Amino acid sequence: MDKTYRYACLATILILIVTGVVSAAGISKEEFNRLRHVEKVLHQQIAEMEGELKTSKQLETYKKSYLAALPKSSPRPIADTQVAKTLAAARYVIMGDEHTTNQSQANTVTVLSMMRAGKEPLTLVLEWIDISYQKQIDEFLAGRIPLKDLRSKISFDKLWGFSWASYSKILSAAKKLKTPILLVERLKGSHSLADRDTFITKTIAESAKKTPGMRYLVVYGDYHVLGPGHLSDKMAKAGLKPQTILIGEAVDIYWKLLGQLKDPEKIGFADLGSEIYYVRNGTPLERSLSYRDYLMKMLGYSKDDFEEWVSAADITPKAGGRNNFEALHDR
Repeated sequence: MDKTYRYACLATILILIVTGVVSAAGISKEEFNRLRHVEKVLHQQIAEMEGELKTSKQLETYKKSYLAALPKSSPRPIADTQVAKTLAAARYVIMGDEHTTNQSQANTVTVLSMMRAGKEPLTLVLEWIDISYQKQIDEFLAGRIPLKDLRSKISFDKLWGFSWASYSKILSAAKKLKTPILLVERLKGSHSLADRDTFITKTIAESAKKTPGMRYLVVYGDYHVLGPGHLSDKMAKAGLKPQTILIGEAVDIYWKLLGQLKDPEKIGFADLGSEIYYVRNGTPLERSLSYRDYLMKMLGYSKDDFEEWVSAADITPKAGGRNNFEALHDR
């Protein structure tokens, strides 16, 4: 082996070693602790504002039931292509929606596209448009109402009030992919969470009976998705199965994945077993920040109302430092 070749080999090895060190560099212990402090501050601010809202006991019970039903097994990261293959063949997909994060609605578009690649017909079921506007939605999908006019025609701001720019992308995707939309929600009235899930299930069951072979993507708020007596449970008891379930509200699962992958940007889909999958609808900090800002807007708060302010820059993990992520567990 001549010297030139030997030096070239050594240089290549050094490059690989350096690259490996850089890619393995994770979040330092100090950075991890900083992020947990930011998380604590956000939770305190959210709790303060929710105290003014006087959240219903029913919602709290639903939340606890959902959290108790989350899989306890270790998440297994999987490629988008594998998820796409599963979804293309799925019959009933129930997906949790985080109302205040744009990533959640972007993920809905992604999942819709994955399911649309299947051979059988598909219907999209949405929470955020009142059932009385089915005609207007059908006319939009048929090209008779432009998107810019649809917002007012379905009373979006009055009945829903989250980001139109974010949610309207779902409508545009459904139109582009020639996917019918089934409305099942009664936003104009006051109904319990359990009653809502019962009505949704009944409406989907009636549609499925009329259109044998139809597949459904049902996108609803996180806490509806899992738990005894919640939407997936009621749909299963009504014979609407097999089901594939996608959840995003799972803080512990996110941190477990971060422990495995070391990099938040690498966290996407993960298999939780029993046809349940995790999808990152934003990191826990992103979700808390967007929810806090939503509450601030609704209640008229400003950053001066808080002793400590958390900005978007504060929730961004900063990699590097002397300690890598494994050091977090070496205590």
